Amino acid sequence: MKAIQYQFSIPNFLMVRAADKLPLRMLESGRIPGLAQIDVDPVPLPGQDWLRVKPRLCGICGSDISTLTNRLSASMMPFVSFPLIPGHEIVADVEETGAGVSNVKEGDRVVINPLISCEMRGLEPCPSCQRDEPGLCTNSAEGSLSPGMLIGLCRDLPGGWSEGMVVHRSQVFCVPASLPDDTAVLVEPFSVAIHAVLKNPPSPDAKILIIGSGTIGLLVLSALRLLGHENDVTVLARHPVQEQLANEFGATRVLRGSSAGDAAISVAGAKKYKPIKGKPVYTGGFDWVYDCVGSARSVDDSLRVAGPHGQVITVGCAAELSHIDFSFVWWREIQVSGCYVYGRETQVDSAPHTFDIALRLLSENSEHPLPKMVTQRFPLSRVREAMAASLARGSHSAIKVVFDCRA
Repeated sequence: MKAIQYQFSIPNFLMVRAADKLPLRMLESGRIPGLAQIDVDPVPLPGQDWLRVKPRLCGICGSDISTLTNRLSASMMPFVSFPLIPGHEIVADVEETGAGVSNVKEGDRVVINPLISCEMRGLEPCPSCQRDEPGLCTNSAEGSLSPGMLIGLCRDLPGGWSEGMVVHRSQVFCVPASLPDDTAVLVEPFSVAIHAVLKNPPSPDAKILIIGSGTIGLLVLSALRLLGHENDVTVLARHPVQEQLANEFGATRVLRGSSAGDAAISVAGAKKYKPIKGKPVYTGGFDWVYDCVGSARSVDDSLRVAGPHGQVITVGCAAELSHIDFSFVWWREIQVSGCYVYGRETQVDSAPHTFDIALRLLSENSEHPLPKMVTQRFPLSRVREAMAASLARGSHSAIKVVFDCRA
C-alpha cells in the first residue's frame, strides 16, 4: 500500500528556525527533507468499533505544511508523534467494518472527523470529550495511542495521504450522493469556518473584514453567506484566483493588493495617524475581523483595524508571533478569540455536530461554487509537485491542492 510519510529531524527543524524562512530550493522543487513516498502494510483494526477506509481525495492543509516545514509551534510538539502519514481533509470509501460499527456499511462514501478522542485512546472521557469537543481534549498525549491531536499527526493513526487507513466509528459521516468529491473533501475545513462563525456570530449591522483569501478565508466567507448573514463583508486578496472566487462566494467587495489599513479607511471610515515609530495607527475600524492567515503581520493588522468593542477571531493557525502591539486590545476593549476546529454546536437547535451542518448546507446550496476551490490534483507519486504548488500558491494559482489517492 502506498503512502506519504514524514520523519521529523532536529537538524532540519533548527535549520529552518535559524533562517526564519524556507529555502528557495524547497519552494521551487517541493523537496521537503524527511517527506517521501513509502510502501506500508495495512494497519489492523484496533477493535470492533473501528473501520477501514480507502481515501478518494485528501487535501493539503496549511497545518500540514507548517508541520512538514518545521513551522509548527514548539508548544504543540508534545502532542505530535513521528514518523507520521499526514492528511486530515478526507473523503473515502468504507472497505471493512468492525462488529461494533453500525452507523456506516461497506461501500459507503464518508468524510472523516480527524480528531482523536478519549474514547479512541481507551480512556474515560475528559470534560471536553463529554461535551463532544475532542478538539479541546486534555488527553492528547495519554492512553493507548501515541501523542496526537488528530489523525495525520499521530504515528499510530496514519492520515489520508495514503491508499488506506483506519478510523473510529465516531469519526465517520456519510456523504450525500449529490455532493461531488471535490465538495466533500472540503467538508473538514468548511466545518472549521462554520464553527468560527457560529461560536461568535456577527451582529446584523457589523462591518466585517476577512484578512486572507486562501482556503480558510474563502470558507469563512462561504459560511457567513450560507448561514444567512447578509453583512457588508470586505475580503483582502493577493492573487487573481482569490479575487475571482471571493466575488463568486458573495463578498461585498474584494480588495486585491490593498492593506488592512487602507480597507479600514475606505470601507469603515477609520482615520489614520502616524506614531513616532512603527506602523500607522487608526481610530475607528471594522466591527468583526477574521484573521485567516495566522502570521505576525495579519494578527497585528487585525488588532490595528478593529474598531471600538471590535471582535477579532483568529481562524488561521497563528503560532509564535513577535512584535505584536497589544495596546489596541485594552485601548479599544477588543475581544480576541481563537477558533480551532469543530464539535457539537450547542448554539443551534438540537446541537448538531458541525460536520452535519456543513453537509446539510452544501446539500441545500448545490449551486454554491465551492468545488472551484480545488485547483490542483496530484497522485501520491507526484508528492514533490504537490508540495511545490502548496508552498508557492500564488505562482501556481492554487487554492486547495489535493491528492487523488486512487490515481
